[in-house]
Amino acid sequence: MWLLNQPLNLLTDVLLTPWGRLSPWVALSVASLLAGGVLVLLFHFSSDQQALLRARNRFIARLLELLLFQHDIRVNLSACVRILWANLGYLGSMLRPMLVATIPLVLIFIQLACWFEWRPLRVGEAVVLEVELNKSHPVAQTSVEVSLPATAKLESPAVRTLATNEMAWRLRGTGHGTSPISVRVGDATELKQLAVGTNLSRVSPLRIPNGIWGEILNPGEPPLKSTSPVTRMELTYPQRQLLLGTYEIHWSIAAVILMMIFGLLVGRLCGVKVA
Repeated sequence: MWLLNQPLNLLTDVLLTPWGRLSPWVALSVASLLAGGVLVLLFHFSSDQQALLRARNRFIARLLELLLFQHDIRVNLSACVRILWANLGYLGSMLRPMLVATIPLVLIFIQLACWFEWRPLRVGEAVVLEVELNKSHPVAQTSVEVSLPATAKLESPAVRTLATNEMAWRLRGTGHGTSPISVRVGDATELKQLAVGTNLSRVSPLRIPNGIWGEILNPGEPPLKSTSPVTRMELTYPQRQLLLGTYEIHWSIAAVILMMIFGLLVGRLCGVKVA
């Protein structure tokens, strides 16, 4: 999966980094516009536009039939059955393009989550670094060294949790930038990216071992090797707030709405029936 994540990360970085100094709404709108366009193209090439149009017209005709003969109970009952059947036919004609668009849509949202679900640490803010070791390296007897970049300083000694075989340190941001934290366990050294600053940028809270689902959901950094003594590395980044006036809206809801709006506009401009 890392071979797939690398080009997706690069593409997303190229598209969103130029808007990093502006409001997150700008980058989210750009991403939603491009994603909406891609989904419309996938919908167009995977759907039968004529069959979709016929199914929609048939559904509308059944609705009009119900309105025109609303005083005839027998006609209404049969019209309701025909409406249900027409609606199932309409949904069936959209099933294939929806399935085709599902995988790209999931990958798009996972990439966007790296930018909009969390935000980088601010200068002066604290964050907790958690490192979990495998059972062959008990935290009570294992020496672990942490080396920080110039953008952070260590604020507490390691806190060891025997029940979960974890160690935790509190760090504080001291300068802007994205740099690696180095964690050394014996002869093995693992890195964890730390993002500090005010600009919109990619944030990767979690690094875990090889595994298709874990790699899909955490594309920001390469997975830990199966031979590594470290089984999990996590930074507790703050959640990003996306404000619409004084109202906070989750980025995924905003992205869905923007993608629908831009998708309909692009579809109309390109003559693609998407609904």
